[in-house]
Order: sequence, then structure tokens, then C-alpha cells
Amino acid sequence: MAFDIAAALSKSRSKRITKQTIRYLQSFDTALDMGYLRNLWDDVCYQRQKEQAFSWSYYDDMILQFVSSKLEKLNQHEIYAIWLQDPDLYYQLDNTDVSEEYIDKNPPYCIDDISRYIMNEYIYKEAESWRNDRLRQLLGYF
Repeated sequence: MAFDIAAALSKSRSKRITKQTIRYLQSFDTALDMGYLRNLWDDVCYQRQKEQAFSWSYYDDMILQFVSSKLEKLNQHEIYAIWLQDPDLYYQLDNTDVSEEYIDKNPPYCIDDISRYIMNEYIYKEAESWRNDRLRQLLGYF
């Protein structure tokens, strides 16, 4: 039951961060000169659906920084809930001293790892299935 509660909390917070990330990226003009794309979210969707440009690391780093900033504003129990969903958690714990004393002083998670989990499981999956008229035309879905 506790795991189900953590999973529901994780999903709720991850979806909220995903929506915030999309709105954030939509507030910037496109960086790709392709004639159809309007904003950075369009750029990310196009690159996830078609091909990643040489500048992909720019988008990836920008999203990582934004998601990390949102995670840092969450309560620790919310961060733990998300962290518990990450399949890489078990590999991370193998390399961490997780005594209660240590955890109280040094949380065993890394914000960037949790950010990457949200990016891969939520944001990039959303980008891979996102559709609008601009993307349909550019990707040849008409």
C-alpha cells in the first residue's frame, strides 16, 4: 500500500513538472529554422520524433536544469516518492551508504538522476507522441 501511495504521488508530481516544462519551452521561439516550428517545445518534439540535431545537448541541458529547479522546490518526501519509481535506484543504492545517520545528513539521491528519470519517462515520451499542425506538416503526417 505504501508503494502505491508513493507511485501515485510520484506520478502526480512528475506530470505536473512535465506540464510546467512544456509551458516553459513553449515560451521561447524556435531555434530550428525549418519554417513550421514555433517554439522550443516544437523543436524538442520534432527532434524526438525525427532526428536529434547537433544541438540536442542544448535542449537536453536546458530541460535538465529546469526540471532540477522544480524538484528542488518539492518536499523531501515528494522527491523520495519519485526516486522510488526510478529503476536505476537499485544501482544507485548499491554504491551508497544508506545508514539512517548518513541519510539524515546526506540524502542518498542525486537530483540530476531524478530529473533524468522524469525527462525520460514523462517529458520525452510526451514529446515523442505530441502532435500539432506544425509538426504534422513538417513530419509529413498530412
